[in-house]
Amino acid sequence: MKRHIPILLVSVVVFLSSCDTEETKRDRFFIQGNEALKMREYDKAVNYFSNAIKLDDKFERAYNNRGVAFIEDDHPYEAIQDYNMAINLKPDYYDAIFNRAYAYEQVGNYDQALEDVETVTKVFPDSSFVYFYRGLLETKLRVYEQAMGSFRKALALDPQNIETQINIATLFYFQNKLDTAEKQLKQILRKSPQEATALNTLSQVYLAREDHQNALITINEAIRLQPNDPYFLNNRGQVFLSMDSLRLANEDINKSIRIAPDNNWAYRNKGIYYLMKGDPDQAIRLLKKISEEPDFVDEVYSYLGEAYLAKSMKEQACEAWKNGAENNELRSTQYLLQYCEND
Repeated sequence: MKRHIPILLVSVVVFLSSCDTEETKRDRFFIQGNEALKMREYDKAVNYFSNAIKLDDKFERAYNNRGVAFIEDDHPYEAIQDYNMAINLKPDYYDAIFNRAYAYEQVGNYDQALEDVETVTKVFPDSSFVYFYRGLLETKLRVYEQAMGSFRKALALDPQNIETQINIATLFYFQNKLDTAEKQLKQILRKSPQEATALNTLSQVYLAREDHQNALITINEAIRLQPNDPYFLNNRGQVFLSMDSLRLANEDINKSIRIAPDNNWAYRNKGIYYLMKGDPDQAIRLLKKISEEPDFVDEVYSYLGEAYLAKSMKEQACEAWKNGAENNELRSTQYLLQYCEND
């Protein structure tokens, strides 16, 4: 499922006096920080906001916005500290609470992220985006029924939102309700035939049915629309894996990793590639690493169990499949029943 970054809210102040007081110096640094944020000059933004905080250590907006700069510069722990400071200074600072949820998500603390989103939801019950983001978090926690409820609330508040519609269809795919997922995706594509994300998800539905021809046609169309999307390239690599076209699969997966080195879905498929190449050691190395990270990557445990089984390590295989079953992995559940039910 494609990740959607929450809105990072930035406040702007206006000078009320031309006098060069401590307050105006503070506000000048704050505005300069906001301008640096707009230009994506995150180090400069951090410096400006830090200067504002030196002049006023109770300036909650500067802590919040420095947190924004930190999170955009891939420093989530520092961002969490700043959001905490902002919230301590102003407990009803809902921009900071919502921003902190995204920072918690980045470090894998989905439960705490969800708690922050719940706090914001109570205050803004008519926000489609808040429900949408809650659905994304619940999906990562693999509580699919709750995620479905959140996405449906988001859709009720914003019925034309295609992203929400696609995420609902994706949830049906994760739950192996392939007919429903296909029906909804085709409805979206009838209205918006250029919607590449819907094409990408539909390709995954075809692949789950082992309909390789339609899976490849559909993912190729998505890539034609967005040629350098790393998730689409990785998914085409997965289609090629299913067709035993290992060379083509490896090319797409490697290209995906070059474009997005943090794409754990691509590393999962790279692990599958090694497994199919007869190198379970390399497969275990990659898949075990991914399984220990906070990112949501579906079926990683099922393939890790396969790699262990290829090395006659049944105990480790069953443990991996047990973990997968607890995370609602369909293949892991099937393997657990097939190989481990009497253990």
